[in-house]
Amino acid sequence: MHITIITGVSRGIGEALAKQLLGPDRKVIGIGRSDHPELADLAGQAGGAYMFYPCDLKQADAAEAVMGQIFGAIAPDQAASVTLLNNAGVLEPIGPIQEASVSQLTDHVQVNLLAPMVLIAAFIRHTKGWSVPRTVVNISSGAAKKPYAGWSAYCATKAGLDMLTRSIAAEQGEGEQAVKLISIAPGVVDTGMQEMIRSTPKEKFPDVDRFIDLKQTASLYTPDEAADRIVRFLAGGRFRQGDVLDTREFELE
Repeated sequence: MHITIITGVSRGIGEALAKQLLGPDRKVIGIGRSDHPELADLAGQAGGAYMFYPCDLKQADAAEAVMGQIFGAIAPDQAASVTLLNNAGVLEPIGPIQEASVSQLTDHVQVNLLAPMVLIAAFIRHTKGWSVPRTVVNISSGAAKKPYAGWSAYCATKAGLDMLTRSIAAEQGEGEQAVKLISIAPGVVDTGMQEMIRSTPKEKFPDVDRFIDLKQTASLYTPDEAADRIVRFLAGGRFRQGDVLDTREFELE
């Protein structure tokens, strides 16, 4: 069975990815604060399996513990492949950095950067010695490369996620037993996060008009479109260890 662990499955890209990956001989495991109740039914209809493990990714210890629970219930000989897909992320706080509270910044870094660090480390430990393909996919953002006024924390943590991908890939190397890592920016996707961006006052986010225009001109990916491009690209297996890519640059067969 091909096993995929996805953080943030309750909505947006995470939900769409889970739906794309449900199917025969496939098991999707969701991690997050809230579940999507439809996914278990969809898995049954598709001939696959779905499980959900509640976890607040703001708590590093909880993130590590939930991986122990997940892999405590999986035998290596049950898996044909195993993938960790770090999708969960937050945008807040939006605005000048001096207006953000310590607690807001702490929560932001915990979810966007520390949780993926902890989950990847646990993933590598728990699957050590497994003979099946092991892959980590980190969902990044164009904001990792382009600075935006009002998104200092978001730009910094997404850039950190990209470098985390590259650095752990360097640790793993190119051997057959290496965990493969890739970071993917999904493009601008019409999720709840985009709704929040468009409703942000210009004094907090000076580039808000650009994102309003993207919506008005139908220039956004739907979550399903973004998920389809990611899943199809990964299935093609044409990425290199430590690649940092953007879906808008994908060549799909």
